[in-house]
Amino acid sequence: MPRQGLTTETVTAAAALLAEEIGCENLTLHKLANRLNIKPASLYTHISGIEQLYVLLSDLALKQLGTAMMDAVKEKKRGEAIRAMSAAYRNYAKQNPEMYRMIMKVPHSHSEQLVIAGKNVKAILFEVLSQYTADQTKIICFSRYYHSILHGFISLEQAGFFDDAISVDESLSKIVDNFIEQLESISSI
Repeated sequence: MPRQGLTTETVTAAAALLAEEIGCENLTLHKLANRLNIKPASLYTHISGIEQLYVLLSDLALKQLGTAMMDAVKEKKRGEAIRAMSAAYRNYAKQNPEMYRMIMKVPHSHSEQLVIAGKNVKAILFEVLSQYTADQTKIICFSRYYHSILHGFISLEQAGFFDDAISVDESLSKIVDNFIEQLESISSI
């Protein structure tokens, strides 16, 4: 019988907090069980194993990122929406670096659940990009460009590659502005 109050969602939430504390590469079912004050075998009432836990964490991370992006673009259009979405994306990665890393596991998971969650996040960006063009090929290319810019920037920032010579915020702002200028140049709407 499952422990009172313990659900798959509470197990996943506890795992997310633990991953942020110790790093997702150090997350084990044994450590999670200790955190929850249960026996490791009790976890199997809620999850099938570490691989399912990774899927659940990745799904949670995508949903959190999607919510942050959606909240950021509400009632905003074009460049204003892209700037707000970029700030929300970066803030999510800075505040939740281990959960952000879980998102990077998505392409290798072969999980339909994660494919759907990923498409939901992508749809937010596609909606904003569609304000510039109806051409699906351009939208896909610019979405890849956008993710490459942000992920590359975030990865370098997290690795400590940026010095204090220029504000990191200012650098990202200029990069995003350049991206918007390129979108404006292809705008067909």
